[in-house]
Amino acid sequence: MVVISRSAFLKAAAATAAAGLLAGCTTGSGDTSNSDPSGAAGESYTVKHAFGETTFESVPQRVAVVNYWKNPDVLLDLGVVPVGTPTVTYGGNAAGSTDWFDAKLAELGGETPTFYDETDGPDYETLAQLNPDAIFSVYTDMSQEVYDKLSGIAPVVAMPEGVASYAASWEQVVEQAGAMLQKQDEAQQLIEATHKTIEGAAAQYSQLSGKTFAAGMFSLEEQTFSAYTATDSRSQFLTSLGMEISPYITQNTADDSGFFIAVSGEVIDQVEADVVWAWGTSASDEADITADPLFSQMPAVADGGLVVETDNAVSIAVSAASPLSLNWVLTETQTLQKLSAAADKS
Repeated sequence: MVVISRSAFLKAAAATAAAGLLAGCTTGSGDTSNSDPSGAAGESYTVKHAFGETTFESVPQRVAVVNYWKNPDVLLDLGVVPVGTPTVTYGGNAAGSTDWFDAKLAELGGETPTFYDETDGPDYETLAQLNPDAIFSVYTDMSQEVYDKLSGIAPVVAMPEGVASYAASWEQVVEQAGAMLQKQDEAQQLIEATHKTIEGAAAQYSQLSGKTFAAGMFSLEEQTFSAYTATDSRSQFLTSLGMEISPYITQNTADDSGFFIAVSGEVIDQVEADVVWAWGTSASDEADITADPLFSQMPAVADGGLVVETDNAVSIAVSAASPLSLNWVLTETQTLQKLSAAADKS
């Protein structure tokens, strides 16, 4: 059996999300709002982010993306087709995209963006050739070095100040995009509409409300469970359905834990949860986890509350959650049915 290891996942995440940001911007501290309220036709405006603020003389028309998690989906949902976006190397379709992105692109009647490989980091050469008006990378793991390099290509909009690497929620990505595109009203409407869609799904599967969960990855080789913390998109998706993160995970999450904590097999029985939602790579993973002497001591595993998702498209749709991908998960997959069936066994 192959259960994706924590190290393999982190390597893949780093490869797909290597980020960066830019500047055509002035740096400085400011209030917590992410856009200067000015920006009427012909007026300059600023967008604030973790590296200071970026000033635009006009609304960008040619926007390129760094990191395909969340960022390109949000632009498309606000009616802007990116001129370039990274190839989806995990969970994507044969075109190097995703089904939900392609469906929205067809709805808009837009041109297919230029795709580029970010396995080794941003493709600076292709980005420069695209001659973008802006680079959008809010869900990202950016460094000052990457930021500085991208600043020589076009103005960049990054994650809000105080948001850690790979920690920007889809709502924050939408808000930053709305500020950059001067579509704040449309951004708020998109957020509200998505919340209503999720609330509707949660009402349909009300048995999930109040159930505790642990989401993460098992490694038989390392005998560990990498549990996603409250800052991770997968945990945020489950809490949006009315579920509650396992108290063990909450109690053992430090300020610098990042998006997961490692739980050793020796204490796995302390992770009390009604449902365990894990990612795997083989149809046999669920049986292998259940049969493991240590992992079978996990209450949810012992009680039949384990769900192992082996569809990479579902994995990326939730991991890189956006309004587009969440709507796809809720309407085109059996995800909630699987979770509900597991919850019913608790």
